Amino acid sequence: MDTRFLESLLVVAETGSIAAAARQQGLTAAGVSQRIRVLEAQLGVGLLNRSAHAALPTEACLRLLPAARKLVGDAHDLSRHIDPSGLSGPFRLGAVSTCLLDYAPVVNRLFQEEAPKAELTFRPGTSAGLYQELLDGALDAIITVAAPFELPKSLKSTIIASQPVLHAQPPPAFNSDAAALPWIVYDRASWGGRKTWEVHGREVNQGRILCELDALETIALMVSQGMGQAYIPVWSRLADQFPDLSLSSKVVNSHRDMVFLRPHASGASALTSLVLKALQTQVA
Repeated sequence: MDTRFLESLLVVAETGSIAAAARQQGLTAAGVSQRIRVLEAQLGVGLLNRSAHAALPTEACLRLLPAARKLVGDAHDLSRHIDPSGLSGPFRLGAVSTCLLDYAPVVNRLFQEEAPKAELTFRPGTSAGLYQELLDGALDAIITVAAPFELPKSLKSTIIASQPVLHAQPPPAFNSDAAALPWIVYDRASWGGRKTWEVHGREVNQGRILCELDALETIALMVSQGMGQAYIPVWSRLADQFPDLSLSSKVVNSHRDMVFLRPHASGASALTSLVLKALQTQVA
């Protein structure tokens, strides 16, 4: 059984779309579909429930996914053992969206310079979702908000940034009355939003909440267009994206810690160290 075909199945299962999986793997949709059909013939079961716009795992497929992830992971480890340096083979790095903006370019550049044989894949997602994928072995490492709970001993965490949480208001051109502006809330169910609410929730509750979402770029965009005010962590590229946004500090030491999470024991330790080197270079 070709583990590349299993890898295509895993990506389809994660994205819910053959087209999205094809884009992520650099293949055609027809090519991915053919791989899945070969697997279905070999295994004698249907693996996907297909519709016009989605491809979702069948119950049989869901039962197979843990074993498929292990097989693909073992195949990746074999390819790394061939290269004594460990700087080759696939590496799957998950990151929340603002960290992709801040760190993806510098990580990619260092991989091009020091690990040109490596196959680097970036996977966006929420902190909770990426964390689960790391535990499941679907990702080699993640850049995420610090977890609001104690991590298992199997994981290693390094703080790479402590981002101040500031009060964001529309640009001065809107001449907005802050007291009248509704609040756009950083989702309280998210890891970063939970801590932000603990510090600023009482003030926000005194006003009107317009909406709540776990999408910081969207929140910043809405505030920059005069739709409301918000408390948001300041990622490095925020000023580049929204140069006219008015930011101020109301609470001392209100912040969001960003961390690099990876397994203590990993077949991709050399590439993991390279990612950490890139992140620390960016911070420096």
